[in-house]
Amino acid sequence: MRDILDHNANFYTTKEKGLTSVLENLKTKPKLVITDSQAFESVSADTPDDILLTSFSILFARQKGDLTRLVKGAKALKNLKKGDKILIAEACTHHQQCDDIGRVKLPKWIKEYIGGEIIFDFCNGRDFPDNMKDYKLVLHCGGCMINRREMLSRIDTSEENEVPIVNYG
Repeated sequence: MRDILDHNANFYTTKEKGLTSVLENLKTKPKLVITDSQAFESVSADTPDDILLTSFSILFARQKGDLTRLVKGAKALKNLKKGDKILIAEACTHHQQCDDIGRVKLPKWIKEYIGGEIIFDFCNGRDFPDNMKDYKLVLHCGGCMINRREMLSRIDTSEENEVPIVNYG
């Protein structure tokens, strides 16, 4: 929001259920809608085709990391097999929620997608393991609590160990 204001543009905020109403009441259509990844499907359905749509995770992938390399990591999901080991890395040290995306929702979705058991290790804060070669994939949070240099360092470390990395949000 700060960047938008600094560039003399306008922004509007709403919950996903209010998007249609906001769009109908604007005199000029927005160029872009930004949504949380977990609401992407419903927001996409309510966003006209002539308005660009993205997520905070994609913006963070571009701002904090390297979108091209993180997309390669996303494509690696299709190569996972039962018994593979995945590192879920969170840069912050927040308290885990009962429906936490990194510790609950993503592991559940991946197990369903693979159709079998996957081994998940977790790290948070400044911790980032040395044994990267043990993993088939790194799922990294968006990195809002670390700077671009640190996120790029984690991407580089993963790639040096031939482990794909993708961000989530």
